Amino acid sequence: MAPGGGEPLLSEAVRWGDLVFLSGRGAVDAARLVVESHDFEAQARSTCDQIVAALAAAGSAPEHVLRVECYLADPTHFDAWNRIYAGYFPAPRPVRTTIVTSFVVPGMLIEVQVTAGVPSSTVSPSRS
Repeated sequence: MAPGGGEPLLSEAVRWGDLVFLSGRGAVDAARLVVESHDFEAQARSTCDQIVAALAAAGSAPEHVLRVECYLADPTHFDAWNRIYAGYFPAPRPVRTTIVTSFVVPGMLIEVQVTAGVPSSTVSPSRS
C-alpha cells in the first residue's frame, strides 16, 4: 500500500515471459503495518506460505523457484531459517542470498523475495 492510501508503489508480482518475480514478502499486516507475530519461526513460515500462494496464483510452485533472496533482522535466526527453507524449497535448491539488515516495520524479522520459472508442459529448468 502506498503512503496516504494512494497508488501502490510496487507490484506484488510481475510475470515476464516464463519468469515470475515476487516482491519481498513478510509476516506483516499490510493495512496496519504491524507484524503478525514476534516469533521468528512463525514469521518465516507465514512468509513462505505467502510465497507458495503467490507462486500458485502465477502458475508456478516452490520446485520452480530459481532464486531466493532473504533478509534477516538477526543473524542468530540463520539456522532456523535454513530448517524452514529446506521444508519449502525442494532439492535441487534454488540459488540463494541471505543478508542481515534492519526493517522499517518494527518487529519484522524476515523478508523474502523470489524469482521463479513458470513451466510449460514440455520444459523444466535444470540447475547445476
